[in-house]
Amino acid sequence: MKKTDQYLEKSVKPGICRKLLRVGILATMILLLLVPVEASAAAKISKKKITILKGQTYKLKVKGTSKKVKWSSSKSSLASVNSSGVVKGKKAGTAVITAKVGKKKFTCKVTVRQPVTSVKLKKTSITLKKGKSTTLKATVKPTNAYKKTLTWKSSNSSIASVSSKGKVTAKKPGNAVITAKAKDGSGVFATCVVMVQGDPTPLTISETAVTLQQGEARMLSASGTYARVVWGSSNQAVAAVGADGTVIAVGAGKARITAMTKDGLQYAYCDVTVLAPEASPSAAAQEFLNIIEGYSQEIREQKAKGHLLGYSNSSALVRNTWADMLKDMTERGIGYTNCAHTIRLALREMGRLGEFENFWGADGKIHFGAGVRETLEKSCEIIYVNKSADQLFAENGLVPGDICIWGGIGHTNIYAGNKLWYDTGRMSSDGRYMTVSELKKAGVPEKTIQEDIANDHDFPDLSKNTYVFNSLGLKGINLGSVVVSYIIRLVK
Repeated sequence: MKKTDQYLEKSVKPGICRKLLRVGILATMILLLLVPVEASAAAKISKKKITILKGQTYKLKVKGTSKKVKWSSSKSSLASVNSSGVVKGKKAGTAVITAKVGKKKFTCKVTVRQPVTSVKLKKTSITLKKGKSTTLKATVKPTNAYKKTLTWKSSNSSIASVSSKGKVTAKKPGNAVITAKAKDGSGVFATCVVMVQGDPTPLTISETAVTLQQGEARMLSASGTYARVVWGSSNQAVAAVGADGTVIAVGAGKARITAMTKDGLQYAYCDVTVLAPEASPSAAAQEFLNIIEGYSQEIREQKAKGHLLGYSNSSALVRNTWADMLKDMTERGIGYTNCAHTIRLALREMGRLGEFENFWGADGKIHFGAGVRETLEKSCEIIYVNKSADQLFAENGLVPGDICIWGGIGHTNIYAGNKLWYDTGRMSSDGRYMTVSELKKAGVPEKTIQEDIANDHDFPDLSKNTYVFNSLGLKGINLGSVVVSYIIRLVK
């Protein structure tokens, strides 16, 4: 034993050592108790930096926590935020949005840009001979718009093409519409009708029959002659038409639009049917649509990270909650859903359906689990329809948020308005089939793929391919004569 050790052994008594040890443990416990409990370390805000236009909105989220989020803006006059995290651009400038979860804060820098409010062309119609050119002049307002550049497009480049600087070149006889559109995303545009002269031919009109919603507009064009065309409507209270052929749907009904050469020798017609505006969704239906849109956005974000969502009807592969499905996507590389499953997940999130309560469409009927119909009828109307989508559009029989059960094909999807749908079926949704080898290349483990093939029970046969979604839509559909058998409509 060294002298130093002998000295310590004699100088430090055992009782003192025990007291020091107890004091050290107590101090450590106090320090641990003083550490504040905050949001999960995995919690994060969906975006740390965004740029939006004045008047636009963007929904921020805090992921990785179930705690209540308190939102605030450093400059509400520039960018406001509501209790749901929806940011709205008020005027040009920069603000910081703060999300507070417990004692933890997350921030997102918001830059608000001044959008273009108007685009005007010096000429709204021109006549050119074949082979000739002219440059259209545009005025963009306001002067402080952050991006005043325009994109130029021709409705028919084989008749009249247009360059990126507005130079129009006449190619062959006929009419074309040149559109100058603001490039900042504001959607503001102006048009000019170009009439290219050539040998006189019979006058024709771009569309002979159109159906429009009240308030909707459609540009018609006449071709086949170099003579100037005069436009007219048989009923201005139903469909008005401008000198450039723009038809405005004014009120429900039918009208005939006429294109006539100035000499009165040639005519062409377009029959217009105007539908009354779509009914507005209930507050519950709008909440449902917002949840579905959130799912769609999350699928896009997960796919960008290499996490896939595939199609399966197997109860062994689909999950009872959206959170569990996301967990499969992130941990296993792939999760699964189907057309009715996604709808059930959203209804469960709203509290309209229990976690183990199910319904689905097949053979033109709705099949309900025990007590499920009674549960749904507390907040929904279940409506027998048996009509095609075109019939329902003509009768304004669809309301955004309607859950549609399609007859004969065992399909279920969601009407989103303006003839667009949210859909997690294999026929009309946004995605593609991927083979087993493609799934492996995308990063799905071989073991996971084989487990899923075994659990799917060949419905569909995942050993051949898997339908993988890019999002839930929005998409148009074309199911021909297939009818909507039933509608489930959220009303409260």
